[in-house]
Amino acid sequence: MIACIPTKNRLSTKTYKLFESVGIKAYHFIEPQEINEYDVPNKISIEANGQGIAYVRNFILDWARGKTDWIIMCDDDVSEFGIAIGNKCITKDASIFFDIHKKVSSLPFEMVGINYRQHAWHEKKQYNINKKFVEVCVMINVNKVKWSYRKEFNLKEDRDYVIQAMKYGNGTIKFNKYYFNCPGIGLNPGGLHNEYKLKKDEEAALRIAKEWHPYVELKRKEERIDIKFDFERFANDYKKIYK
Repeated sequence: MIACIPTKNRLSTKTYKLFESVGIKAYHFIEPQEINEYDVPNKISIEANGQGIAYVRNFILDWARGKTDWIIMCDDDVSEFGIAIGNKCITKDASIFFDIHKKVSSLPFEMVGINYRQHAWHEKKQYNINKKFVEVCVMINVNKVKWSYRKEFNLKEDRDYVIQAMKYGNGTIKFNKYYFNCPGIGLNPGGLHNEYKLKKDEEAALRIAKEWHPYVELKRKEERIDIKFDFERFANDYKKIYK
């Protein structure tokens, strides 16, 4: 198991230290135009500039195949891992992924997620299957996924990927009490900040709603247009576990 961190215009990223501290090797995937500016370990050039987040994620999957079964695909602004016990969030470290790996190694799911810190404390169930999106920091069995991230859904590419996982594979399991902490979507400078500022995520929401009709509908979430996916209906139609 290794950590794979796509990073852009965030030279001060320290996410890798969370993994290094517990012996998980972390690799950084960087555009050629920036790679010499980064002072981080294990730099991998993604061989092209400005190709978008779907390109980077596919590059990581292709690179990882044959090297390992499981990767942790993690955003470069994650600052903490932990576990919610009762209604309290307890800071841990990336060793939570060793615990998670033990739980999922014999299960059929291709993608494994954990929760946002702000949601973990109030969850009632320890886990859900094909019931929620997994994003930001996701374990992926790279030798089992046969589908790709699609660039037409950039900024929603991770959600499209989850839906594909349910359609073409066994789907996802999300551990609700384990968590990561990171800034709100599109708020942190660097990365995809400019694209969110231009509301390109709303364009992606429109496209994904059209692609996955009638399972996806648009909804307003604060100042943004987002999507709502009918996990239960989709799982039933494609005869997948929904729990």
